Amino acid sequence: MKKTTTIHVRIPSRLKKSAQKVAEANGLDLSSCIRVFLTHMDVRGTMPLPSLTVNGFTEEEEEELLRRMGEPTIPIDGIKAFIDSCKP
Repeated sequence: MKKTTTIHVRIPSRLKKSAQKVAEANGLDLSSCIRVFLTHMDVRGTMPLPSLTVNGFTEEEEEELLRRMGEPTIPIDGIKAFIDSCKP
């Protein structure tokens, strides 16, 4: 028989209810989600969450945003005119 241990975690009830809904929507219970999280850390040695930049995006998302931004689509004169039109 495998040895098991119990983890007790205090979290806000709202957080638990919200997490249970997400877990159930994915066909899991909360215990299984926590087990998946911990197993990932054990097997891969990393957190099972994306690493975020200081802007709150994954590196891939940030690179895509910067690539899409490219040149401004509104000329600077248009921006100045818009700002001036907002002044009382």
